[in-house]
Amino acid sequence: MRESTPQPVSAVLNLDQAVDEFRQTVRPLLEPGQESEWDGSKVKEKEFAILQAALRLAGQCIAILIYQLVLTESVKLAAKARVRGQVGVAYTHQAFKEVGITVMGGVQVRVKTLYKLARQRKAGRGRKRKRGKRGRSQGQGFYPVLGLLGISEGVTPLIRCGVAQAATQSVSLEYARQQMTGWGVHFSTRRIRRISRAFCEVGLQVRAEKLGRFAAGTLPAGTALQGKRVVIGVDGGRVRIRQPKSRGRKRKSGRHGYKGEWKEPKLLTIYVLDEQGRKVVGTDIPGVCDGTLMGEEEFLQILRMYLHELGIATADLIVLTGDGAHWIWDHIPALLHRLGCRPEQITQILDYCHAVEHLYVLAEALFGDTPHSKGWARQWARRLKQGRAGALLTEVSRFLAKQELRDPKIAQREYNYFHNHHANGRLEYPRFQKQKLPIGSGAVESLIRQVVNLRLKGCGKFWLLETAEAFLHARCQWAAHLWSDFCDAVLTFGLAPVVLTI
Repeated sequence: MRESTPQPVSAVLNLDQAVDEFRQTVRPLLEPGQESEWDGSKVKEKEFAILQAALRLAGQCIAILIYQLVLTESVKLAAKARVRGQVGVAYTHQAFKEVGITVMGGVQVRVKTLYKLARQRKAGRGRKRKRGKRGRSQGQGFYPVLGLLGISEGVTPLIRCGVAQAATQSVSLEYARQQMTGWGVHFSTRRIRRISRAFCEVGLQVRAEKLGRFAAGTLPAGTALQGKRVVIGVDGGRVRIRQPKSRGRKRKSGRHGYKGEWKEPKLLTIYVLDEQGRKVVGTDIPGVCDGTLMGEEEFLQILRMYLHELGIATADLIVLTGDGAHWIWDHIPALLHRLGCRPEQITQILDYCHAVEHLYVLAEALFGDTPHSKGWARQWARRLKQGRAGALLTEVSRFLAKQELRDPKIAQREYNYFHNHHANGRLEYPRFQKQKLPIGSGAVESLIRQVVNLRLKGCGKFWLLETAEAFLHARCQWAAHLWSDFCDAVLTFGLAPVVLTI
């Protein structure tokens, strides 16, 4: 039997009363009592009860703050000046509405505040749809004061950030719901989904706004990478996207169902190396992680925007690492040139592990699946690391000339693979190691595991495209240790700047 969700506690809006209630709740918990034996389980139970009482008190204090802010005239004036609603929408109606806001500890405060509306009432009489069945908002209405304070979806900014963090960083929405109960907030998984999705979609709007400024030429170029050794890692993953069916037999729900199709999210990471070849962390030097499911062109535009903002042309050395995917090597070096990078600044490195994988494929195409082919691949893996790519090509070309191969087509394809990367200087592993440069793309491979494999990819997981994109972007910010900055950008998005009067 499923447990019922606890109802929120009404705010008392009186600090003395809230403290008295806290004192009455906690005082009995602090007395040892008459129990002859204490153990860890009993102490844990008391700890949890005291924590919940403290969260309830914190919620009552936050409720008082929110209530006073909503009624403050200066806040109303600031909201009028800084909160405009959706661009291009004429808000023709307004009224005061009472809104319930959930805060820490499961406390709910009700406030009466201004609401602006643009949607016109449709002609005719129809059945009024229930709450939650009206579809997604299209920007028809907004609360100016609540928008200024970062309050949305009926929760405070801290709860919004906490829910989004739990939903994007946990393995499932159910686990996120359990995490939020530790805050004294009892939400259903449906509400967790709604709050986190809305929050992460605003994060996408923040990125889209920055991309718009970059396209318009108003995004300034930075100098954060000046004189630094910079690594750019790019790669792709796999996520299953829901594709609704329009034909076939309907299910009991009245819908046709959906099918899952694999789609590749492309991810990027940009970081700085020190002179010993270690990744620089814990400083003011920025690290960037991001990705998109919207295709190659969108990915390249995002990468270009970040590189421009960081000032990639001012870097001392630029290292591009990746696997053998053609789109990486066909487009990104040219993109760097367009950003003002000189050819001598750029070092291209093919991931050594991927090169070894192709050696084994080549060996099997030459000799079949035999112990000899595996030994041949192991031998040339060592030689390849020693910089003997030219000798490998010479030996393989002799085998190709004999035409006595297990699979000539695959052997020729793998020969072309190594020939192309050798001709572009991506297999000079001894030189790379001497310069203390990475010979693998482990950083971006790790990013794919953290961002995609541990959250977005899994048995039975099928995502709507827009939801997967929003969660992918948000989880990348967490992986880059930029979650706090990401939350601040979301909470202040769309606000006009403060005008200082003298």
